[in-house]
Amino acid sequence: MAGRGHGQSSAGPGPELRSPRPVRSGETPAATAGRDLVLTPGAGYGFSVVDLDALYREHAPAITASLARSFGARRLDLIEAAVQEAFVAALESWGADVPSRPGAWLQVTARRRVIDAIRRAAWIAPGEALDRLEAPLALADPDEDLLKMMFVCCHPAIPLESALALALRTLCGFPVPALGRALRLDDAAVEKRLIRARQVLREEDVELELEGDLDARVDGVLRVLYVLFLEGYSAHAGDRQIDEGLCHTALRLNALLLASRFATPRGQAMHALFLLQTARLASRIDAAGDLIPLDRQDRSRWDKAMIADGLEHLGRAATGDVLSPFHLEAAIAACHALAATYAQTDWPQIVALYDQLLALTPSPVIALQRAIAVGRASGARAGLRALGGLVGNDRLEDDPVLAAAIGELEAQRGDVRAARAAYRRALELAGTTPERRFLEERLAAL
Repeated sequence: MAGRGHGQSSAGPGPELRSPRPVRSGETPAATAGRDLVLTPGAGYGFSVVDLDALYREHAPAITASLARSFGARRLDLIEAAVQEAFVAALESWGADVPSRPGAWLQVTARRRVIDAIRRAAWIAPGEALDRLEAPLALADPDEDLLKMMFVCCHPAIPLESALALALRTLCGFPVPALGRALRLDDAAVEKRLIRARQVLREEDVELELEGDLDARVDGVLRVLYVLFLEGYSAHAGDRQIDEGLCHTALRLNALLLASRFATPRGQAMHALFLLQTARLASRIDAAGDLIPLDRQDRSRWDKAMIADGLEHLGRAATGDVLSPFHLEAAIAACHALAATYAQTDWPQIVALYDQLLALTPSPVIALQRAIAVGRASGARAGLRALGGLVGNDRLEDDPVLAAAIGELEAQRGDVRAARAAYRRALELAGTTPERRFLEERLAAL
């Protein structure tokens, strides 16, 4: 995948999920929507903040989507604030006695907060009755609600980049700094996009339904799922390099999309990519969470059934006459997955596929991955020549992968001094603890 990694096809940034900020006295729920709530461990709460973070990641997106189905996506800012308040209430109420069904407790609490806010604000549309809003809806598949919410976020009146920010914020729980890293924007620009997107939902009076002509939104939904997978596959910051939960969420939601009328060859290709990459996750880190480079991975730990499933989806993606980036990325992942050993990897074929991908979607990130593959296929000098053209590129100036790749190839070439300088630069840029330990080991080995 085009993105982060050390000498292998890999993927991008990861979330730093935090519970939302408590509501200050006198604030309305909508006034707090979208803010990151920072809860400090050891602040006197009976329930562990770390545990609540895990619950937030697991339950907040589905609760938000469910409440949007009940009260309308136009009230998204109010719903987000109510969900945040529910988690604060959990910290204050649970103590050491966590409910047997914490998700249900949080949903009921958030729903009550929404209803209370609607009553206070008298925010009821013409023809809308409060008693109807208060009546609980029939239970729905949480994944179906999440998928519907993705289509809502990709409303045609919302620019794609803003839709991406809104979906990742609302449905994946990413705080603003993590969104900034994923979208390569500063925090202020992210906030503006979120505000504009929520405003569109209010003005367009959007409901959570999959009706009408939604085909134009499918590409946006695919991109949301793609970025969601990247966030799980390889992080930009934090103590973990991989979040398997995010990868499996992206897989699950795309499977739901493929089972609907919105299935496309592009979606099949992306599913193949997800499966082929997820199949190798267990071998990418050791028991301590440290990175294992591709040439040292235990391939017996690769999920052979998942690889076979990925190849089957890649075959299904061959229908039609459109070659998408997902097709090419999945083909690259297949080259890795089918190699019985590292030495048997078909690097020339991988370079050729990157050439096609680069022609289809010119990007310095893809060019970086291609250059790494060139180094594998044709040796260190060829790889360094390819990497040399990327030095100074604005898109890569804060990416440790470029410096790490230079360090690895300089070490292969025998220039220890240049390798050390490159690895030190990569270490300065590294965002995750596993990345830093990996680079420190490389430095120490020179």
